[in-house]
Amino acid sequence: MRSNFVIPGEVVGTAEEFLPGEGTYVRGEHLRASTTGVIEVDAKNRSAKVLPRINAPVTLRNGDVVVGQITDLKESLAILRLAFKRGCEERPIHNSEALIHISRVKNSYVKDIRSVLGLRDIIKAKIIDDTPTIGLSIVDGDLGVVKAYCGRCATPLRIEGDRLVCPDCGQVESRKLSTDFGTGVIR
Repeated sequence: MRSNFVIPGEVVGTAEEFLPGEGTYVRGEHLRASTTGVIEVDAKNRSAKVLPRINAPVTLRNGDVVVGQITDLKESLAILRLAFKRGCEERPIHNSEALIHISRVKNSYVKDIRSVLGLRDIIKAKIIDDTPTIGLSIVDGDLGVVKAYCGRCATPLRIEGDRLVCPDCGQVESRKLSTDFGTGVIR
């Protein structure tokens, strides 16, 4: 793997040599950088991308996995403030909100979204609609709540058996949990 610093418009390689990856585009015979950053070459897939090394906004697309915190809950809707995109953890997402509709929480019927999500919970979700409002889904098993907070006293909840219990007030709650719940790691 080679690593070089480039600026927008600079040649990364030839279009014959590499497929364009994130942060690159093809013009004529050349693959060029569309952002300032470091070239990363994937020899196996014969592709090149430019990893941004500036505080440029993160580009969000359908299929991206993001992490955010629930700021408001309605009967059929959760509103999240996005924190980061998986793979771009060092580049936070600023001033971006997203929505999870009740139909995108589980494969089964959910009467009230508050029965599976809580205010202040940290969520790992997949973008399913990127325009004009970001729509998210947590249906997949690895998606869902990665950190939950007690609805009564706001203390982080712990898993005890198959239940979420507040260690301070004893409140028992339920959530649609990610496989990453309680690990402190987003995979």
